[in-house]
Amino acid sequence: MIPNIIHFIFGMAPDFGGMPFSLVNYLAIKSAVEINKPDAVLFHYDFEPRGSWWEKSKPLLTLNKIKAPESFMGRPLYHVAHKADVVRLLALKETGGIYIDLDSICVKPLQEFLGHSFVIGQEQKPEYIPKNWRQKYKYAFRNYFHLIDTNTITGLCNAVLLSEKNSEFVNLWLDTYASFRSKGHDKYWNEHSVRVPQQLAEKYPDKVTILDPYAFYYPLYNKPGLEDMFEKVTPFPKAYLHHLWEHFSWDDYLSHLTGKDIFETDTTYNCIARKYL
Repeated sequence: MIPNIIHFIFGMAPDFGGMPFSLVNYLAIKSAVEINKPDAVLFHYDFEPRGSWWEKSKPLLTLNKIKAPESFMGRPLYHVAHKADVVRLLALKETGGIYIDLDSICVKPLQEFLGHSFVIGQEQKPEYIPKNWRQKYKYAFRNYFHLIDTNTITGLCNAVLLSEKNSEFVNLWLDTYASFRSKGHDKYWNEHSVRVPQQLAEKYPDKVTILDPYAFYYPLYNKPGLEDMFEKVTPFPKAYLHHLWEHFSWDDYLSHLTGKDIFETDTTYNCIARKYL
């Protein structure tokens, strides 16, 4: 049984990865608390956030000061995102519960999944868009003969995870870090956060419950997806929460979003978020 404990992680570096604690992070916490009614909300951090939205969030949280790991299983962790990847798995191993990225907003309760051992959602690859005539010709040829799937699954994403305490799947996943090799934004960037769990699920299907991309990771992080979330009002009836893809949405949308914007402009995100302000 997965305990109804929610985990958040923030502040793995003193500069907060260039994205300080904001209104969006407060709304991630507030929506998760109001919708899921957890028994506890653990906030794991090395460097404590600052600001008015942080002060508003603190009463909802149990703070857990940690040291961001510099390495794990003998492998160095260079990027703050990879440090947070390890911290979330260790937290779920220790206590179990529900891990949610702080660039998310909850829509429906997750209680129906608490009877499983480990739950994770698929991440979908945005449709490939050819950039020149050679790519367009090659794309059309392969698509005509069904040699390419334009909306394939990238893997299983670790932005939302539900796990029993010390679950078999979380232990299998942690063991794979003996081969961790990413040094940042390189070709191995999402190897252990997206591709490895997919490989494990294929090998141990009885140890994991997989949800389709529409549960947590839709709309996507491409231009049409971000417009659906932040410029249009689009229904997503299968969503339990929306991951906001802050690495793609921060500059154009999240960094300057205000409460006034949320109340005065109808968008998919704003219509969900305003009830928590």
